[in-house]
Formats: sequence, C-alpha cells, structure tokens
Amino acid sequence: MNELVFKGQNDQVLTNSLLVAEKFGKEHKHVLDAIRELMQGCAETSADPMFVETIYVNEQNRQEYPMFVMNRDGFTLLAMGFTGKKALKFKLDYIAAFNAMEKALKEQQKPLTSAQMFAMQANINLEHEQRLENVEKRLNAIEQEREENGKLLLSVSMSSEMLPEISLRNKVRQLVNKYASATNTKQQDVWHKVYEQLYYLYQISIHSYKKIRRDESKLEIAERNHFLDKIYIIISNLIREHKATLSSLVTDCITKSKNEL
Repeated sequence: MNELVFKGQNDQVLTNSLLVAEKFGKEHKHVLDAIRELMQGCAETSADPMFVETIYVNEQNRQEYPMFVMNRDGFTLLAMGFTGKKALKFKLDYIAAFNAMEKALKEQQKPLTSAQMFAMQANINLEHEQRLENVEKRLNAIEQEREENGKLLLSVSMSSEMLPEISLRNKVRQLVNKYASATNTKQQDVWHKVYEQLYYLYQISIHSYKKIRRDESKLEIAERNHFLDKIYIIISNLIREHKATLSSLVTDCITKSKNEL
C-alpha cells in the first residue's frame, strides 16, 4: 500500500498524478486537467502549494512529459471529484497509505529509550573495535612490508660495500637486479630508467657510442668511456629514493589511520 505515497523533503508525505491516475483507472491527461483547474481555483486562497508541476521520463519512448506532485491536502482536494464505489475504496486506500507513511516518519523522530541508546552505543563500540582491529592489521602488514623491503635494500648497500673485489660493472648489475626485485619492476625497465637519467643528468647518451666489438655491452662501453661511475651513482640514488618513499608511505598511512579513529 505504501507504493501509493512516498517521502519528500522535510519528511512530507507525497503522491503524484501518475500514481493517482493508475490507482483510479483514469487517463493521466485527464488527471492533469483536473489538477490545473483546481490550481486556478485555489491559487489565491492557499498559501502553501498543494501541487507542484514537474516532469517524468516515459520508459518506452524516453520522452519527457508533465506530472504533478501533491501532498495530502492536494490529493484530498483532487479525490473529491472522483465518485463511485471503486473510487471510494481507492480513496480509503490512499488515506491508509498516507496515515501509514506519516506514522512511520513520526516513529523515526521519537526520542530513543535508554535501552535503545544502550544498544546503539554497544553497536558503535563494536564497530569502533572492529575498525581499530582492521587498522592494526593494515599497519602490521605495512610495517612488515617495510621491514622486508628495508632488509632487501640494506642487503644491496651491504653487498656493494662488502665486495670491493668485484668490478664496478658487476656492482652496477647487482644493484639493478636488487632494485628491480625490491620495486617489482622489469630489469629492462630499470636499465631504461638508468640510461634516461644518465642523459638528463649528464647529457650522456649511451646509444651514441659505437661498439669496438660485436659483443661489447653497454656497461663495458660506459667503462671504456669513463662514465660507468655515473651509472653507479644513478642506481644508488634510485635505491635511496625508494627507501625514502617507503618510509614516507608508512608514515602517511599511520597518520591517516589515526585520524580515522
């Protein structure tokens, strides 16, 4: 029965001309004509509008058509012109729908009892505890990830410091491999990033140097032309920047989680 009415702004119970026409078995255009006549007759005597004209979209042709929204007084005035046994039953159905909706809205506005307030507070506390537990899990996961990445990146620095006997080329390769693993990046993308920074920072294009033999690698070319140390500096800086980003991410997440609480 409540489909005959609906809640409007300020908890006002309303219906519309489409619902009325369907319920009373009338053509919508005739209901519109009746409403317009009523609006002309009561325009000077009613301070609050009982009818408000709006539009609706027809589901079949997707065209817009006029429609009126009305309150209880507007419906009562309109329904006075509907006669017959069926019309009387429909009027009673509408009155019952208006009453039921208004009663439901009033129930929502009633002050809570002590038992209801206690139950509501208990639910709030439970939700708060669940949110706190979820935040703690998130922080633990982030902290664990930071520790794992920190250990991985630390091993990069230590490996480069503890193995002075290996060539600088191998050190660079190790750093690139470790960085790719720590950031979950393809090695070829890391090399591309390194050579790109080599150009932007030092105006050195690795592709502009010719090989002296067919199997000569880019690192060998860099070593032969005395800029391998610059590549080493670039990959080392990338590792330090990644560590700083991880630390900042964890700090921001902790701050955000505390604010949510």
